[in-house]
Amino acid sequence: MRALRKLIFGETVALPVGVALVLGAALALHALARAWWPEGGGFVLLALVVAVLAVALAPAHRRR
Repeated sequence: MRALRKLIFGETVALPVGVALVLGAALALHALARAWWPEGGGFVLLALVVAVLAVALAPAHRRR
């Protein structure tokens, strides 16, 4: 089972889960904040993706 999980998700589960959460948050914000989303949505997505990458890469950085 562990090999199958690694085959599907790779070494970390945090990155696919984080990407799914970012997409869900983007869809929710797009529906709720139609006034500022076209101008500021890209910056929100950028901040969320950087946060997901930082969380996903933090364990590898701590091991070094």
